[in-house]
Amino acid sequence: MILNENRIVGNISKSQVTLGDISESIFGGVNTKNSLLHRLYISEEGGSNLSYFCKSLCKPVFSEPELVYPYIPQTFSEKFAFHPSLYRFILPYEPSDEGRRKKYRVIPPPELKDRFPLTYRRIMEFKKEFRHDTSPLNAVDYSINGRKFLEYLNTPKIIASEGYHLHAAYDIVGNHVFEEGCGIVLKDQKKYPYVTAVLNSSIARLFPAVSKSEMMYLSSVAPAVLKRFPIVFSDNGLTENLINTISSYLGFLNRKKYTTDYGVIDWFRELIGFYEQISNLLILDTYFIYDLDSRLLDTLEENIHPYAGDMESENSNSLLSTLYYIKQQILETSSFGKYRFNMEPPNILHFLGLTQSN
Repeated sequence: MILNENRIVGNISKSQVTLGDISESIFGGVNTKNSLLHRLYISEEGGSNLSYFCKSLCKPVFSEPELVYPYIPQTFSEKFAFHPSLYRFILPYEPSDEGRRKKYRVIPPPELKDRFPLTYRRIMEFKKEFRHDTSPLNAVDYSINGRKFLEYLNTPKIIASEGYHLHAAYDIVGNHVFEEGCGIVLKDQKKYPYVTAVLNSSIARLFPAVSKSEMMYLSSVAPAVLKRFPIVFSDNGLTENLINTISSYLGFLNRKKYTTDYGVIDWFRELIGFYEQISNLLILDTYFIYDLDSRLLDTLEENIHPYAGDMESENSNSLLSTLYYIKQQILETSSFGKYRFNMEPPNILHFLGLTQSN
């Protein structure tokens, strides 16, 4: 049987719950005409954590670390975790005590000069040498637009970006600066692993078609579009717990992948692919209700559990060994072999770019 794309899209579109319904806010990144001023690079020579490199001026510059944040370039589209970036972004802002909601105010030039002289000199030097402007410094020279972005600075969030496919990474601290893409702050923090997994799944590949079916032609990561992303939660608490746990596994594995010194070798790549495949199938089962083989669920329930140690540790080789052991246990105790799952109709796997092995 050939599975019709319109039928699949229509099935997904029936969801009554959207990402906007479960989110406190979905918003775009910073908006500034002064990106060359704000963007810095970590100096290759290392040394002081005050030292950076300005490619616009082709010279080292200095700034107080309190005002410097990790920056995600437009070309970086990551799944589950962020690649350690050499890019940094100066934000001459600080929290404001005004009002009940968290807000950030731009630090005016006199205060900036007094409290953050390195950043002040950086801005003045850039203004003079790059713009050939010798007028007194004004806050407009270094301010940004993005009220929602600033409101949720240093708040845990998912950052969704669009490369070849929609990708999402969980920013547990919430301090990454981005210009392209969306920040997603959920109402329930316990839902972050599940939603991150869904946005990285094959379901997200269908979202552009779902958007077009609803006459939305903007980018998939435009806030107005992304808030319409259909979210389906499983009636089976076991399935959601498994997806949450595997999402935490994949967050760890991707952080480990980005920091390893020996490169991404085959077994490591296969380990990530194994857990992505299981997560994908559990999510597809949740969205399409085709009922995974009960033997698979029993095997996953028996072997996949939240890790009791430090998931944030980049050097946790014991966890890496544990995840490899879990993979082997699942394959050895399953009677249907590697990646062979009883999901019908099988054409949906081919349509979404997933293959079954016999």
